[in-house]
Amino acid sequence: MRIPFLPRPSRQDLATRPLHVLVRDYPETLQNFRGHGVTPEEFGDARVGEFEDPDHLLDELEAATAWRPSLREA
Repeated sequence: MRIPFLPRPSRQDLATRPLHVLVRDYPETLQNFRGHGVTPEEFGDARVGEFEDPDHLLDELEAATAWRPSLREA
């Protein structure tokens, strides 16, 4: 059985998908959220783009998912 692998999300995806979806699909992001005091239990339906000044967190999420191949490489 082949396990589906999701390619690297775009910055737009990281900003607009609900937090619980990001953590489910990209578990490596959980540490970044927790480091900012953001937990899926409390903010699961929120989107990073809705946070006040989300750029720093988006930078960290891009770095955390950078190891994944891009959609073009996959």
